Order: sequence, then C-alpha cells, then structure tokens
Amino acid sequence: MPKKNKAKTTGYTDDHAKAGLDTKFPPIETWRNQFRAYEILVDDPEFTSVCPKTGLPDFGRLTIRYMPRQTCLELKSLKE
Repeated sequence: MPKKNKAKTTGYTDDHAKAGLDTKFPPIETWRNQFRAYEILVDDPEFTSVCPKTGLPDFGRLTIRYMPRQTCLELKSLKE
C-alpha cells in the first residue's frame, strides 16, 4: 500500500489570520484642504513588514497617490 503524502503546513491557522483585527488604531489626523486640483504622492521605496504566516521579513515599495477633496491626511498617521 503506497504512503499518502501529507501536505506540509506552517501551523498558520485562521485564528492567526484574524489576530489583531479588533485592535483599536489611533485616529488619522486630518485638516481642511485649502486648495483644489493637486496630487499628493507618498513614496516609500524601502517598505518592510513581517509576514504573519512565516514570520520572515517582507520588502516592497509603497506608493500612495491621492487628490484630496475636503480634507488632507497627516502623513505621520500613516506610520502608526
């Protein structure tokens, strides 16, 4: 009788995936936009994070581009 191949897992569960979803985040600071028709560009070429599944570091580039209507976002809030 041939052996069945068991799928290898990392031990990462649905509970791990849901962890932190009920965390309270600080409010994002905003202020009234005084100008119209301009673009704000946030470019972070060295964005790093930790993979929740493997615990290994992930690297990437984060680019946010937006045109504020009524309010602008405080960039330091993005770091939090």
